[in-house]
Amino acid sequence: MDASGFFDYPQDSAEPAQQALVFLPELGEESWAILLSFTQRRAFRAGEELLHIGDTGRALYIVGRGTLEVVLPQKRGRLLRIAHLSGGTVFGEQAFLDGQARSATVQAVTDGEVHILSLESFEMLAGRHPELARIVLMDLGRILSLRLRRAIAMAAKGL
Repeated sequence: MDASGFFDYPQDSAEPAQQALVFLPELGEESWAILLSFTQRRAFRAGEELLHIGDTGRALYIVGRGTLEVVLPQKRGRLLRIAHLSGGTVFGEQAFLDGQARSATVQAVTDGEVHILSLESFEMLAGRHPELARIVLMDLGRILSLRLRRAIAMAAKGL
């Protein structure tokens, strides 16, 4: 599988906080090819809901292209927009790691595609490429930490 150009990583003009959330920015082309060989590719259309709050499932989603938004349902049908996700980012990492229900809804803003890494596929990856699996887990931890810091900062501001 050719992974060259898999992600168009955010450029210098991108928001620094978004750049920090890029998944595996230092991973080489060969390692990306290995990782992606353990995923399933899924196209999505603008307006489509990819995950719904409360859903179960232990899969990690890697955004290949397109834009998605993370939302939380509010009273009277309103949605609180938490974040925008674009190529090079991941979502679903909480349920992937802890097995609990999804904590937010993710819906497509534009057409695009994601690569889905199930827990079972990750376990196969870990058995065959343990160093790559370690790198994936460490980067998920880094991203979770950054997202938690952002949530704490928002809570401190009363948002």
